Amino acid sequence: MDAGSDLLVAPIATVSRLLHHGELSPEDLLEAVLARQEVLEPELNAFTTVLADLARRQAREAAAAIAAGQGGPLAGIPVSVKDNFDIAGVPTLAGSRVLRGTEAAVDSAVHSRLRDAGAVVFGKTNMLEFAYGFVHPDHGQCNNPWDTGRTAGGSSSGSASAVAAGIGYASVGTDTGGSVRAPASFCGLVGMKPTCDSIDRRGLVPLSATLDHVGLLTRTVADNRLLLAVLTGRPVPAGPPPLCPVVGVITELLDATPDAQVRDAFAKAVEVLGSTGARIREVSLPGITELWRRGVEILGPEAAHAHRHWLPGREADYAPPTFANLMAGRAVPAVVYLDALEARQEFGRRVDSVLGEADVLAAPTMPGGATVQDPVLDLAGLDACVRTIPFNVSGHPALCLPAGSTLDGLPLGWQLIGPKGREDAVYAIAERYETACGGFPTPSLDIAGRA
Repeated sequence: MDAGSDLLVAPIATVSRLLHHGELSPEDLLEAVLARQEVLEPELNAFTTVLADLARRQAREAAAAIAAGQGGPLAGIPVSVKDNFDIAGVPTLAGSRVLRGTEAAVDSAVHSRLRDAGAVVFGKTNMLEFAYGFVHPDHGQCNNPWDTGRTAGGSSSGSASAVAAGIGYASVGTDTGGSVRAPASFCGLVGMKPTCDSIDRRGLVPLSATLDHVGLLTRTVADNRLLLAVLTGRPVPAGPPPLCPVVGVITELLDATPDAQVRDAFAKAVEVLGSTGARIREVSLPGITELWRRGVEILGPEAAHAHRHWLPGREADYAPPTFANLMAGRAVPAVVYLDALEARQEFGRRVDSVLGEADVLAAPTMPGGATVQDPVLDLAGLDACVRTIPFNVSGHPALCLPAGSTLDGLPLGWQLIGPKGREDAVYAIAERYETACGGFPTPSLDIAGRA
């Protein structure tokens, strides 16, 4: 069977069956993905490094493992990783000039897990510099496959752009204040920020020691669930949700989202979920719309600390706004940082309490659709993360799902937030919504016309 365009956006389970039944080879599948990447890359700018030779070797190994009946859960499946995860012998640039000229000595824990599962890791994806929200001029903006004149979002920009465009079946990114969920919303994807520290971060270029989360970008909920199981090393049960799950709409986050198209899309998504038997209730988390300030008070000094070896004397190698934010982080008083950590604990308890009344919480993900270019944000202007960073602060799992589109046809997203360690419950309710939607759309791309 040829690895045609439809197959390149098929669910992983469908492709895996073809691989294990001998109807498709890992080598042919990889070559189709690489060909698609080559054609679309000039418009998307989604990759910093394409690992064609390494991936071809991995595809041959996957073929041998499948033939021997030993293939792992991702055997032969092409995936990518954000360019802040180490792969031995490959540069890790993290969207910057600062790390040029170095190669990773050992694999990150994420890459090791993917390889143990049989995945074919074919590339490292473009990202905002050090995942801090700014494009470095050496790398340039990553574009959105729904409209290549607009950004894919960030900081896991290339990961989202690639998966939405059918260049690979999944990508692993990071989410410190919304960096998986924002591009998932902009690109019409399923984006999971799991429970804090549920995925090993060894071999990840850090931004914030206590806010960084490994995140997952896929086209379906089932694919996301599978990837989480691979990266945690634990099964994520696929049992049915409660017959009538309670979904708590966070009123403060909805009130903080004035865009009529976003509010309408969110209301329709909640209505779809309600039509499946879910009970929709309003819940309150007072102060949540100001929690982004506490997130910044944690992020700023932790990022400055992570860069303490480079900040003296390397200013010219950073994009100016990145350097400015890092220097601002150095100026945050210790008492402010410690107060923010204390506030984090209190907020986490309040989220736990509200989740005692609901199976999941719900909120919009972003204030609108994809913008023409990535906004330049400073530490005083990160309120764009008002809907996302609270759950980095609290550590609760948050899953972004597609929720219709703007009048211009740009995807919009919403998110479900669950109890810590209960990604299975979030996925179960999300799958109910996905089924009621009839699946999620992918962008129409005239590959033949670009070849």
